[in-house]
Amino acid sequence: MSARVTVDEISRTEHGELVATLVTDDGRVLVVPLASLPADVRDGDVLDASFERLPDETATRRERIDALQRRLFGEP
Repeated sequence: MSARVTVDEISRTEHGELVATLVTDDGRVLVVPLASLPADVRDGDVLDASFERLPDETATRRERIDALQRRLFGEP
């Protein structure tokens, strides 16, 4: 899946991280780390944003959460 987004602004968070505010064609707003975008991106640029499932990463994170829940709440 992909969508076109416009870089609305590049700013720094209160913690010092550089982020880009992206706006989709239907007006939804996404804030992403600037480091995740092309190096030369600027305000007003239009980008193709694509998303794909990462099954291995999903499984790893679920296993980590399951282990934490077992540690906190005991075995079900």
